[in-house]
This record gives sequence, C-alpha cells and structure tokens, in this order.
Amino acid sequence: MDNSVNSINKIPNNNILLDRIIIGVRVFLGGIFTLSGVGKLINSEDAKYLVELLATEYYGLIEYVDVIVISLTIFELILALLLFIGWNKLVTFLLTDFFLTGFVVVLLYFYLNGYTVESCGCFGAFGGSGGIEATLIRDVILLVISNIGLALTVLMMKRSSAQSHD
Repeated sequence: MDNSVNSINKIPNNNILLDRIIIGVRVFLGGIFTLSGVGKLINSEDAKYLVELLATEYYGLIEYVDVIVISLTIFELILALLLFIGWNKLVTFLLTDFFLTGFVVVLLYFYLNGYTVESCGCFGAFGGSGGIEATLIRDVILLVISNIGLALTVLMMKRSSAQSHD
C-alpha cells in the first residue's frame, strides 16, 4: 500500500458519519442556493445593480446585465438541484466551489477598490444580503463549507477505491 492510502486509513473509519456530513453540507448549500435563486427570480434589482456597478469598469457588461443575472440565477437553481439529488458529488462540489469563488473574486474587487453597496441582491426579494463586507464573509464561509463537502467526498472515494483493491 502507498503512503496516501495509509494516511487515509488513519482517519477514523466511520463512513456513515462522513456520508451524513456530506448530505448535511449538500442540503445546506442546496437550501441557500434555492433561497437565493428564487429570491432573485422574484426581485433581481439589487443583483442587477451590482452587475451594473461592475460594468462601470468593464463597459461591455452593461448590455448583458439581464442575461448575466438570469443566467447566474438559473445556474444557482440547477446547482441547488444537483446538490439536493446528490448527482456526481465530486463534480457538483467542484462547480459549487467555482461558483462561490467567482462571487468572492468579484466582491474582493469591489472591496479592494472602495465600492460600497447597501445590498448585493444575493437573496433578491428575501433580503438579508448585507453590504460587500458581510457578503464577502458569508461567501467565504460558504466556500469553506463547500470545500469540506468536497474534501469528505474525495476521502470517501479514496476509501472506496482502497477497499475495492484489497
């Protein structure tokens, strides 16, 4: 056995617990994305404003504000569905990470350039979005949670692979 398998086996072998944690992460993130997506379907004005704000630096975006917000909202809802049904957990967690990383990068850009907004529009009609700092912190926390789900999924896959080779 190689060292990576040996180090995997040092972690307590409670696959049921790990699987339940992964399910909890999936349901939590799926719920957040559902709430956010539905909220933006009802009212996306603040989200559009954030894209318009970004368009002050990247002028080509202004023509596509509606398309960008609608596309992100649809992707968010599809991602929520994938998380809920447990479709290809590795791919779904990777997509979640890329999605959240994109938001973190945009929010960092706004923060580092001194922009201020009252609401990011992340939850649309449901409110509770907060300004750039609060949203950045929340998105980093969501990214950490997604990475926990990703890491545990990879661990479960490696354990499964190691057991099938025994």
